[in-house]
Amino acid sequence: MNALVSKRAATIAAGLLTSGLALAPLVAGSANAPNSGARWEAIGPSPPAVDATVLADPASRTVYVGSLGGGVLKSTDGGDSFAAVNNGLGALTVSAMVMAPNSPNVVYASTPFNGIYKTIDGGAHWTGINGGGVSLAVDPNNPNTIYAGQAPRGGVLKTSDGGTTWVPASAGLLGNPAVFALAIDPNNTNVVYAGTQGQGAYKSTDGAASWTPINVDSTVWSLLIDPADSNIVFAGTFGNGVYKSTDAGASFARIGSPDVGVVLALAKSGQSLYAGTATQGVSVSRDGGATWKNTGVSHSSALTLNVDTAGSVYLGTSFDGSFVLQPGHTHWRRLAGKPLQECACQNGHAIAVDPGNARHLFLTTNSGGLLVTEDGGRSWRDGGVDGFVSISPRGVGFDPQEPRRVYAGSFTGGGLFKSEDHGQHWQRRLFGSAAIYVTGIAVDPVDHSVYAATFSGKAEGIWKSTDFGDTFTRIDRAPGAAPGVYLGLKGRTVTIDPRHHSTLYFADNGPVTGIWRSQDAGQSWIQVDATDRFLAVTVDPSDSTVVYGTAGAVGVLKSVDGGNTFTNMSIGLPPGVQTARTGFLQVNPRRPNILYVGTEGGGVYKSSDGAATWIPLNRGLADLDVTGLAMDPRSPNT
Repeated sequence: MNALVSKRAATIAAGLLTSGLALAPLVAGSANAPNSGARWEAIGPSPPAVDATVLADPASRTVYVGSLGGGVLKSTDGGDSFAAVNNGLGALTVSAMVMAPNSPNVVYASTPFNGIYKTIDGGAHWTGINGGGVSLAVDPNNPNTIYAGQAPRGGVLKTSDGGTTWVPASAGLLGNPAVFALAIDPNNTNVVYAGTQGQGAYKSTDGAASWTPINVDSTVWSLLIDPADSNIVFAGTFGNGVYKSTDAGASFARIGSPDVGVVLALAKSGQSLYAGTATQGVSVSRDGGATWKNTGVSHSSALTLNVDTAGSVYLGTSFDGSFVLQPGHTHWRRLAGKPLQECACQNGHAIAVDPGNARHLFLTTNSGGLLVTEDGGRSWRDGGVDGFVSISPRGVGFDPQEPRRVYAGSFTGGGLFKSEDHGQHWQRRLFGSAAIYVTGIAVDPVDHSVYAATFSGKAEGIWKSTDFGDTFTRIDRAPGAAPGVYLGLKGRTVTIDPRHHSTLYFADNGPVTGIWRSQDAGQSWIQVDATDRFLAVTVDPSDSTVVYGTAGAVGVLKSVDGGNTFTNMSIGLPPGVQTARTGFLQVNPRRPNILYVGTEGGGVYKSSDGAATWIPLNRGLADLDVTGLAMDPRSPNT
């Protein structure tokens, strides 16, 4: 196994886990002591999502593929062979790329949490230039002018000096929404379009100095300016197919839809209009979008489409890799197949273990969709094909009493998905604002109530369903609060006390920090700690008075009075390293003094004395950036 495979796949093996709300945490047994011979091993999945636009320069036969976990791959022979070009790239998770016009050696690559990197020598060396974003657009007439769309923080950044300095360019973007689509008019580069999650689309005529709303749909995933006529603009939406403007964005009309109306990417080559969809790959229209036919290239999400100067169409998918369709051809050719297949490096968030079958696992990923294994990780497939139209699910959880029922939260604007048949078919449920970000799910083990934690640019609070996830009501209210008055809580996790299911904890890491507790099944909440920005809470499954909190770079805190007071218990943990953003501290239910916690940069740590001291547990774990942990409920040594 090469170093890249070992490094990224070990992260998946470590867990990338339980991103949201949790029931009693699953735990590991004492067989994983540091010197017992226990070792992490990589179990996949692969290939990584290709979330960044595939870039190509026909004149030099240069092709770049950016992946979520494998970094950047480059070909100099038109896509026949590829090699990694990651020297200086601070993160191997690449969410967006652009190439300078007519300069294939100058490329910008954006990473979600490490900013933007630039190469001027074709990827031989990369230099960090700050900024950051999930969407990038370069001025076709001036390679030093670049726009970066932000998420989930929201807004747009702009540089006019090749990335040396970046300035906010969000005036007029109402509510500072997440910007997942950017398009520049090649005939007038002061005209820029932006597609947002939950706030529709915007247009600027002054180089992003100001923005004006344009009437399309509440969520616009993709934008395309017709290369033959700048007055024609296409917009891909989150469920309503494709819209078209013939007056430079002044008005839009819905023109038709592929079978899946979630249109993540758009491209046009000649008279063929291509739409990249969630769950059904790419569809093509030859009548301007009125009718569509699926190309059959992939059944995964088609995340990106791009057309080079020769008319070739390049595709990046969530789980099938990357492809190219050359002019005059009907067959899509796979690109970088072997390097992507060998890189078991999907960028994950949460793992849920089926309480009735520990070999059945779900993995939520960052743009790779919902992945599933039914053989304990030996093989993986796309687990969200039928009805699951979110490219970036977050929390996922089973109903502990009825594990055929599964729930999954979604990224910005996606809402919540539920399945009644182990995840074979899914139904989408929307609640809250159009930009709601459902980060985690917890299911009451007694009455099947579903709790949803949210985390977005605006505080969405905590939500509860008493009808198996069909409808939700917001519940983050103070005792005796008037109807409609909420606390504005914002976080990734809610925890149910496994011994007293009416007692809940919420880790708030938004503007209002600390831990909140409800003792009436979520009807009202009081703040029991206001000191730290907690990420997650774990209740000792054998003793409800013992409560643990993970608090970012603060480490681990412990309460022995039911969450009323907390004491820092971080001796041995790496200073300044954040605890796993979406992963709960694990408690061994048979030996509750044995604990495990993941850290983002320090790996996994174990305590054998109830969190008094910690030691690393990282044998075989080449990548120490761990976002979470989960253990086999029937075999706690796994």
